[in-house]
Amino acid sequence: MGRRRRRKMSRPIKLTQELIDECRQDFEKALSLTKLSDGKLSFTKAFSCGDKKAVVYFSTEAWAKMVMLIKEFDKEVAWHGVARRVEDESLDEYVIDDIVVYPQEVTGSTVEMDTEKYALWIQENIEDERFNHIYMQGHSHVNMGTSPSSVDLNHQEEILGMLGDDDFYIFMIWNKSLASTNKIYDLKKNVMFEDKDITVKIVGQSEGLDEFIKNAKDMVKSKPYVYGGQNGYGGYYNQGYRGAPAGAPYNPLAGKTDDKKDEKKDDKKDKSSGKKDDDEKPRTRIGAGWHGRNACQETMQGWEDEEDYDPYTYLGGK
Repeated sequence: MGRRRRRKMSRPIKLTQELIDECRQDFEKALSLTKLSDGKLSFTKAFSCGDKKAVVYFSTEAWAKMVMLIKEFDKEVAWHGVARRVEDESLDEYVIDDIVVYPQEVTGSTVEMDTEKYALWIQENIEDERFNHIYMQGHSHVNMGTSPSSVDLNHQEEILGMLGDDDFYIFMIWNKSLASTNKIYDLKKNVMFEDKDITVKIVGQSEGLDEFIKNAKDMVKSKPYVYGGQNGYGGYYNQGYRGAPAGAPYNPLAGKTDDKKDEKKDDKKDKSSGKKDDDEKPRTRIGAGWHGRNACQETMQGWEDEEDYDPYTYLGGK
């Protein structure tokens, strides 16, 4: 049985006085109940902000730029996002308006920022209003998974340490399959959103796309496969196709319950009476049973009775 993954929830970033008091009470309770077996004491407390959720909106331009970066580079690549909170700050929603790429050196698995070149890049763009709103860092893991490496986590901690009390910052790791791992630190609200707490949408398109995908999933159903049927092939064993003897041509009617003897009997009866069976349906013939004649010949009028067969009549012979 696989290990069940613990669901990540939004959590506080800083310990408020209320949280400190709560922690102290739990610690004192643990002290009074603990029996030391080796003279050591261990105490751990997890903090949560409940079931808070966040939404990150991309402008269509920002989304297109980011996706193009992910798709076009066959090595890692990093970028910044020009981001802001929505006007109603009671909502945990953020907007990424644009994407900018900063000076970097990359390999298939690393991104290194040249500090001096980065500082010069910032200085050269000091008049650009966008650079006052760089609150997002993203990078690609190319074709690898999107879980953050130890280097990624250290980088996140460095940026977190530089943020002011009213700032926020968004971290995103993507790959070419457009899978992602996301994290938001909002110091003003004292909350960290992580991965499953975050929904990514595109401004002006998300609702329509969500409905489109929902309808598509209703239309598309997965077809089950059962392996190991007759003669070693049973891919559609339970769906009507039961395979065919080795060496026989494909026959879509194989496995049907029609009694061919009864069919011939009924067929002769209809011919003798000159009546055609109203229930007779056209049959698909794709190499359906080679008996010394080909598929084209089988479709010719008068071919039905094998005893009447004269190949020269139909092939322009005598």
